[in-house]
Amino acid sequence: MKNRSSMVAIASAILLFTAEYVRADPVSRKPLPDGVLEIPDIDQFGGIVGLNNGSLMLAQEDSYRISDDDGASWSDPQPLRAPFGAKGMIRLQSGDLAIYGSKDPNYCFAFSSDEGKTWSEPVVICPASGIFIMYHNMIQMSSGRLLITMYWEGMDGWDVHPDVMYPQNAGAFGTWKGHRVSIEGHGHVPEMGMSLVYRSDDQGKSWKKHPGGLMGWFDSEGNVNGASGITPCYEPTIAQTHGDGVLLIARSTVGRLVQSYSPDGGQQWMAVRPTDLGASEAPPLLVSVGPNGDLLLIWNQNSREEIRRGFRRNRLSSAISKDGGHSWEHFKTLELSEGIDDVDRIPPEYPLTPVRARRDVGHLPDNYIQFSYPNIDVVGDLVFVRYYRRWWILDGGELKMPKRRLMRVYPLKWFYQ
Repeated sequence: MKNRSSMVAIASAILLFTAEYVRADPVSRKPLPDGVLEIPDIDQFGGIVGLNNGSLMLAQEDSYRISDDDGASWSDPQPLRAPFGAKGMIRLQSGDLAIYGSKDPNYCFAFSSDEGKTWSEPVVICPASGIFIMYHNMIQMSSGRLLITMYWEGMDGWDVHPDVMYPQNAGAFGTWKGHRVSIEGHGHVPEMGMSLVYRSDDQGKSWKKHPGGLMGWFDSEGNVNGASGITPCYEPTIAQTHGDGVLLIARSTVGRLVQSYSPDGGQQWMAVRPTDLGASEAPPLLVSVGPNGDLLLIWNQNSREEIRRGFRRNRLSSAISKDGGHSWEHFKTLELSEGIDDVDRIPPEYPLTPVRARRDVGHLPDNYIQFSYPNIDVVGDLVFVRYYRRWWILDGGELKMPKRRLMRVYPLKWFYQ
């Protein structure tokens, strides 16, 4: 990779030309670490791969961008000319590029053998009706098998009972600078979610769904006995562990991330269980990093009381696992809002029961900021993290909540320090 000092200089120049962006953003409690770049206005969708000529390609929906300086700057968007919009992109073991996304009425797969200049005809993975897809959903295992995760989400009463319809009359509220503001929406509507897994053993030419879906069925202590009914397991993320192992981690409602493990490349999945990772009902992102198969996880880490107080997506954390997700270490805080403690690790709490914000959480700090929906791409020794910040402002007396989408470029070693 190219000299990091030159990258920092380029990024600094970019920010000088975006002074309005700098002034408009809230003051961060976590200054940007040395050697880490932050590039504004890049969405979370799509994927980043290294091209054969040494440059980087970011494919997003119907366009792509190129970086010749390890992600410090990016070209203007150019037409991707793929048969559908790219929700994600990976480099296959064959050397081809692969994308996945929606082509009405299906989710589809396509590949390119010429570095994205042309693309194959789309192959249907599954019908898209009632099923959703997240970021970085597809992986290729060392065996060559392709896996992709999707999810189903249902909300009882979303459009059936107007008296509880989101967002007018459902959710949680707080007071920010004298204004009543909504801080949580559909987490207050009865909902359920399950994770789905599809696999291909012929380089994406055909796809097979794992029977059924993955949902939690554990009690308040984490025992798989159904005593507490069914627990959501959705917006999943997966990574290969050691051998043919695959770890799936997902969003849930019980104050923890939940997980399932497959010992045989995604053909069989163990019962969904809670992890030891405190979390709000927000999506995590998991990737395999480095030569030893370590795992990197980025998620919204919270205590149960922080969630009750309305701080559901106000800390963005990372952790490393060196044993396939059995244990986690090197906890770090990437972003932090005013109003919650500056700690890197939230110890696991009980009981494992649904937790959400109080109906009225009271006063919120002036620098209340949310960080959410991370996406991660790893190219060489660089980690590209894309997510959004959201915060309130008063613009001429009018209350607004800007959403700043951004990319950070981290040296992989930073997550181990």
